[in-house]
Amino acid sequence: MSDEELKKLIESNARAIEALTNNFASFQKEWQKDRRGIYQLLGQLTRSMSDFYEVQSDFYGRFDQIEERQAKMTEILDRLSPSDNNQ
Repeated sequence: MSDEELKKLIESNARAIEALTNNFASFQKEWQKDRRGIYQLLGQLTRSMSDFYEVQSDFYGRFDQIEERQAKMTEILDRLSPSDNNQ
């Protein structure tokens, strides 16, 4: 192989390495951007789940209050209505 051919081969390899390095850097930046996006989505999902559980807890709390009120109203109605034994 002549000196000229060797220089061309070295230049070609150097360009290929540079292109691969640039391509790798581009992929790495894109990967980091995607990773940040995923973490943002996970944060939003966590907040949404927290909000959901808070609403669910409030719902069950109110449901318990309704059951307690219903029991009290039933007790009051039983006291106020004439019993079947008195008739």
